[in-house]
Amino acid sequence: MIGRRPDGGSLAVDEAGRERQLAFFRNPGVPGYLQELVESYIAKKTAKPWDDATVLDRMKNAILAQKSQYWKERQVSYRKAYPVLGYLAYHAPVYLVQFEHILWQIVGRGLAKPHMRILDLGTGPGVVPLAVIDLFGRIGTGTADIYAVERSEEHFEAYNALVPAAAAAMGDRVRVEKLIRADIGALAAKDLPGEIDLMVFSNVLGELRQMSIDQRADLVAALAERLAPDGTIVIVEPADLANATAMRQTVRAIADRGLTVFSPCSFIWGTACNPARCWTFEQKGDIRPTRLMERLAEGKDGYRFINVDIKYASALLRKDASVQHAYRVPPGAKFARLSHLRQHRDKKINVVAALMSANLGDNRTKVYKVCDGTPADQVYAVVPATLRGTNRDALEGPAYGDIVRLYGVLVRFNKDHNAYNLVVLPGTRVEPVGSPQGEGAGTGPTEIPGSRRPAGD
Repeated sequence: MIGRRPDGGSLAVDEAGRERQLAFFRNPGVPGYLQELVESYIAKKTAKPWDDATVLDRMKNAILAQKSQYWKERQVSYRKAYPVLGYLAYHAPVYLVQFEHILWQIVGRGLAKPHMRILDLGTGPGVVPLAVIDLFGRIGTGTADIYAVERSEEHFEAYNALVPAAAAAMGDRVRVEKLIRADIGALAAKDLPGEIDLMVFSNVLGELRQMSIDQRADLVAALAERLAPDGTIVIVEPADLANATAMRQTVRAIADRGLTVFSPCSFIWGTACNPARCWTFEQKGDIRPTRLMERLAEGKDGYRFINVDIKYASALLRKDASVQHAYRVPPGAKFARLSHLRQHRDKKINVVAALMSANLGDNRTKVYKVCDGTPADQVYAVVPATLRGTNRDALEGPAYGDIVRLYGVLVRFNKDHNAYNLVVLPGTRVEPVGSPQGEGAGTGPTEIPGSRRPAGD
């Protein structure tokens, strides 16, 4: 069983349901019934077969226009039909599976209830509700009431065509409430339902380009009044540098307004972080292309219409001050803060930090972003290509956000990237927090005697 808190108030999933969902993640893709709903909607909207050549060409043009606007950091408009159809064809499949990963983490961490009141702000054509419907239907347990907010007329129409039909197809485990038409940038808490268990901002805060980081944080903090006392806020943005970094800055600002960052960040020294250069994201396995995506990809430059990789920056926030990892560095433990690494250049030291990326390098030189909540500069744990033995895979086991102790890593400064590398050596010891050694481990010297190494070594 997974997802049961001591009070028994969390959603529990039996082994059969768990295995079905894990099997889905091993070979992820948009289920056939959802593909059929999208294809039927395209046919109804255009009065032509969903794979009609003219329809496909117009969707291609809409996708190319959206991608161009995105990379120019301009807001994409969904006032006409084909931009929404293009979104359903190109973006929605990845975002659907992406949110199932996030929701599954929420279930696994005991944050989901047997019955959930879920509010999706800026829902578009309903990708988040569709992910909820699909996951709950697959695991065979849990129920939910879905509330959503959207301002676009075309998205509104697509939502009403897709989401209620999907809920009915999966046995009405999820009840779909009437869609709320509003601009989330102008929302007031009083306009929303209360006692929300899961409040979702998926790929929407970054679109509020007219608002500053502080204004976005003020908006989320105000709407959090409608959250249940033990409710969770999910914020998701694309993994590119601009959006992912702005998201971390927004989350930090929201925390300054009284909410608690549950994950992935851990403030193990009890200090506030500086997210100005915090570019960190998760990556999951590629999805299978949909039938629609494959048809769009036929012909010249077809790769431009295939979107299968899942990379995203996300955070969970809470009102009740609960956190995923409550670990704090024990008094007297001799670990160096990552903000003090300039004092330890070319020396071997002990550190404790959260793992904030998968391998960013390759199979030879492995690179992992790490953070302890203190650094102003980027810090990476590096497993060099020349290293042999068990330490080559020592950082493969911990999950994104997990905390590890690193004993005897060599500090190097990378001038090209203005970042510090913690080089894992044959004698380095990697110890996940929560290991049998307990919190009292690691009380030796911060700097290892005799560890000075030549700068060019």
